[in-house]
Amino acid sequence: MKKHGLLKILGILLLLILITTYIIPSSQGTIAYTGLIDIPINFFGIVLQNFCYIVLFVLVVGGFYGVLNKTPAYKKLLDNIVTKVKPLGKKFIFIIIILFALITSFTGMTIELIVFIPFIISIILLLGYDKLVALSATIVSSMVGYMGGVLVSFINPNTYSISTYESFVGASSEFVNTFPKLLLLVSGIALLIGFVNKHIMDVEKKKVKYELDDNSELLINEVKGKYKNIKTWPLIIILSFVFVILILGMIPWNSLFEITVFTDLHTWLTGLSIKEFAIIPNILSSSLPALGEWNLNGNPWFHYIFICILVLFATVIVAIVNRISIDDMLDNYTDGCKKALPAAALIAIAYTVLVCSFNNGFLNHIIAETKTFNFGISSLLAFLGCLLNVDAFYIIAGSFSPIVNLITDKSIYESVAILLQGIYGIFSIIGPTSMILIFGLSYFDVPYTTWLKYIWRFVLAIILLLALVVCLVVLL
Repeated sequence: MKKHGLLKILGILLLLILITTYIIPSSQGTIAYTGLIDIPINFFGIVLQNFCYIVLFVLVVGGFYGVLNKTPAYKKLLDNIVTKVKPLGKKFIFIIIILFALITSFTGMTIELIVFIPFIISIILLLGYDKLVALSATIVSSMVGYMGGVLVSFINPNTYSISTYESFVGASSEFVNTFPKLLLLVSGIALLIGFVNKHIMDVEKKKVKYELDDNSELLINEVKGKYKNIKTWPLIIILSFVFVILILGMIPWNSLFEITVFTDLHTWLTGLSIKEFAIIPNILSSSLPALGEWNLNGNPWFHYIFICILVLFATVIVAIVNRISIDDMLDNYTDGCKKALPAAALIAIAYTVLVCSFNNGFLNHIIAETKTFNFGISSLLAFLGCLLNVDAFYIIAGSFSPIVNLITDKSIYESVAILLQGIYGIFSIIGPTSMILIFGLSYFDVPYTTWLKYIWRFVLAIILLLALVVCLVVLL
């Protein structure tokens, strides 16, 4: 199972879905069989056509690092960072955990952080820590931040407008759970720091042994020529620019906070013209949205287009600034795409799981048959919904929405909001169809079974923490 473990698990999951459609009625109340040939039909006919944006996003990020890893300035930048933070020891890992958790908590970004995960993981690996520590400090910490996400928002599949979990379930205010979420955030970060610290100490004492390939495959070339003459500040500016634009673009400033400064700036810029010639709309595009409105056109995938454009733009600028020829840039970009291709393919297969289960709707039938909301049973169904529906938009549409529809007691709305948000975060840490986890495990060659052996104790602890916080909200 270790080799191609995720692929095998996804294959087993598809077969289980096929069998389930022969036993459990669909959302229409009748048996609707899914055949063996329907699986490749859904993959080629629906997934590659309708969900290619996430595959392209992963490949674009892979290509970006393919170019970066062959750039001397990137090698020097990593060396400089490692040299400066090495005296901090484990404290640097703890700082990264806190930063990733806070970024996700206050932006709601998860899969989008893939743009920077290879960069941070490269630093951690070069410091001498293993891949499990690196993935914990980035992917796991970001999902802990999501669980305690104060400003997490998404496109409501029922209204196609920006929503928080509180407004989605019908709570009195979008920010009514701020304190419980901060409690969950701080406690979750503390648990993760303690868990990672124990693993690092156990590794130092040689108390644990995981069969991980020591080859990190950073693909960073040795720097040729005079090392001192290589300038890193242009690369720092480019990476900082991408980071800032990504955050400003993803936070719904106007719809969530009624901050109109970026919308007003966009209106002014797009209105600039020479006589009757509109400069930005005619030269760049009339479809460019304002910062903070990347998610507001009703398409759950729209923001991935602009992230891809942003990363492609950064890739070209990196090549120009570092005087990389077009041929070398394309060769390096292709190498980077090849490295990311397994992750992109696995994510596409995970989306096939979504299509096969969502189109049949047997989960909707199961949820409807429960008739009433129950914290225990509904939590298990929500976790199952995360497993089957993969994408946050479809998780909410295919499982969270029908679960919320079962609620008759308005007094539990706030606790349900925290519960559903937490379940999504927990699943993303351990679930075999979690996109961010698929990327991390595949890109850095970590077997899924090894990951489970490592992370299960932390997952158990975070489940208990979530249950405690939900109970406090119910009681208070």
